[in-house]
Amino acid sequence: MALTGVLATAGVLIATAMGPVHAGGTHQGDPISAAFPDIDVPVGGTAIDPLGPSLWSTKGPATYTGAKVSYELNGVAGVSIAPSDIGGGDCDQPSATRVVCTDPRPLSFEGETIEQYLPVVVKAAKTAEAGDTGTVTITFSAKGVEAFTGTSKVRVVEGEERLPVTGSAAGTIGGLGLLLLGAGTAGVLIARRRRARFTA
Repeated sequence: MALTGVLATAGVLIATAMGPVHAGGTHQGDPISAAFPDIDVPVGGTAIDPLGPSLWSTKGPATYTGAKVSYELNGVAGVSIAPSDIGGGDCDQPSATRVVCTDPRPLSFEGETIEQYLPVVVKAAKTAEAGDTGTVTITFSAKGVEAFTGTSKVRVVEGEERLPVTGSAAGTIGGLGLLLLGAGTAGVLIARRRRARFTA
């Protein structure tokens, strides 16, 4: 319990300092609710976090199969989405603006929110215009769960305003060194905890 509290606090601090994700829409559902975060992506770079819904059960501990998440990006030039290698699902990418992921594992809820479920990576080309915004329509479904849809906003920002995965940001990295170290450690622990929730 203490470790969970420490990780939650660390996550809040890192998100506050680095700020790639902002509050988006929510779906109040039964038996599953979801939040759809907004995200910033730097010109010529990649958003710090992958984009995916946060899910929680309104019925308490529960397990579902046949989970599917689809993404469709619209309204912004020079931005693309692609499957993330941390999602663990099976993904198809019909185009640079559409991704569909399914999960061969049972989706288990144990009283915690599952963040960034079956996520995608968001990238902006050098031709993208800072200040432009688009939307990603995200649809979730599973056996026994009626499909529901939410929307996340994607905002293109100047490359130096956010720490991109690609490009030069040595000064920013130096200033955020300790936070990145903490994020890496927390990420390993959270990934281990998430794997434990997906039981074969």
